[in-house]
Amino acid sequence: MPTYIRWGALSDTGSLRVQNEDSMLAQEGLFVVADGMGGHNAGEVASAMAIKILRSAQTKGIADAKDLNSAIKEVNEQIFNAATNTVEQRGMGTTLTALAITPTNKSKSENDSKSITVANIGDSRTYLLRGGEFRQVSVDHSYVQDLVSEGLITREEARTHARRNIVTRALGIEPTVGVDTWTLPLIVGDRYLLCSDGLVDEVSDIDIETCLKLNSDPQQTAIYLVAMANRNGGRDNITVIVVDVMADDKAKSSEDSDSTKPLSIKYKPARKLIISGILAVVATLAIVFTTIYARSGYFVAFENETPDARVLIYRGKNLLWLEPLIAADSTLKKTDLNLGLAQEILAKPPFESATDAQSYVNQIREVVETAMTPIVTTTTVAILNSTTSSTKP
Repeated sequence: MPTYIRWGALSDTGSLRVQNEDSMLAQEGLFVVADGMGGHNAGEVASAMAIKILRSAQTKGIADAKDLNSAIKEVNEQIFNAATNTVEQRGMGTTLTALAITPTNKSKSENDSKSITVANIGDSRTYLLRGGEFRQVSVDHSYVQDLVSEGLITREEARTHARRNIVTRALGIEPTVGVDTWTLPLIVGDRYLLCSDGLVDEVSDIDIETCLKLNSDPQQTAIYLVAMANRNGGRDNITVIVVDVMADDKAKSSEDSDSTKPLSIKYKPARKLIISGILAVVATLAIVFTTIYARSGYFVAFENETPDARVLIYRGKNLLWLEPLIAADSTLKKTDLNLGLAQEILAKPPFESATDAQSYVNQIREVVETAMTPIVTTTTVAILNSTTSSTKP
């Protein structure tokens, strides 16, 4: 049975940046997200070069992971040479994640067995939703990923770490680079997500998973994911590609056409699109308002139940799939507090704003510091006085 691919894609500047240094490629058989870096248009140049070179490689055919690896290494070589020879582009580079339906060589028969090949450089990511299970296929080349791999921080802590934007591998920075690749079976029902870090820095994995599960149309799903990232801050460029693997019979039942070709995009008729769009909007609005409510308010609590647990300021509530986020670390520990203060923190006192929560923590800190300040006793003062002057009472 022929396999069909549907996809949706969107790239956005974000809420704070003035230009989009991300580039993407979404065409028959090859999907790429490139997140440029370097500033002064150099990042934009690097990511655009990556897309141009890979588009050319795809027209010649990508038979397997080796071909994709070679094409990406050519990208690295050309970007590195351009950066070396052009002063304005010195130091430019790009992260990249790619998904190829292999083999794509047009000389191959349409009945040849196909697979998915994923490649990654840097912290742009590829995820897979298969059989209800959501996981990250690619592995970030970043400073915080190294900390996560060593067990020093959690994935959630990595999202807000001060050095989360430091990548340890990128295209164009060194004359040679290692490319990570994975080959997976092409399975009907799979949904892949390729994205730049502008999405994952703003939207948690659980929220991304929920959005992918609630929305069937890949283009609408891409739109909603970008909107969620912008709503949560949109501090970086955001690029999203959603790729669905479909069987011939499922494609025909969901599309009003019998003339579609394998590995090509399908379009629903207007009526179906409108209905699915309305349902998707309702579902997304429900997610958005639930998220807004769950992220409202602050409270102070211990990070865990251990004796040396830290006192943290949390934002939000435990609601459905959402958990409170750590807003600030007071640096105080349970062992610093007297029994009365510890009981107060165990009650998780709520606050309307971060300022109120921080004020409360500052008051606790003053009490702790006062208790720890050495006190000069009356006896000691008397002894000091007697040694310095015999005439003072």
